Amino acid sequence: RATASAIFEVCGTADEVGSEADIDYMTGLTGSGPAFPALLAAAMMKDAEAHGFSREIARRAVNAVLVGAGRLLELHDECPADTVETFVAYRGTTAAAIEAMRASGFEIAVADGLAAALRKSVSMGQHS
Repeated sequence: RATASAIFEVCGTADEVGSEADIDYMTGLTGSGPAFPALLAAAMMKDAEAHGFSREIARRAVNAVLVGAGRLLELHDECPADTVETFVAYRGTTAAAIEAMRASGFEIAVADGLAAALRKSVSMGQHS
């Protein structure tokens, strides 16, 4: 355990999970690296471009949002749900966006994606 933990901690943090099955779930959750935030960024950029912004302005704006969000979550070390609810409680434009995204099934889409990643991880382990 100590050796495995030391190896993983070279790349970041390492947490021990309860079972081998948990590793399959965490593979889908964390193994995707920047792909999930990049998916959100691509959707945001596409919408900004549809509203007439140049690709470069859209990219810079979206990158600033995601980098800023990452720094905020890292520095404040609070649950992301608490951050979301802070914005919702303010009742401004962000709250309107969050409520519309939730109503469109955002959280279900994320759960479906993670379930697909879990199934793929399990199937990959069965074929090794």
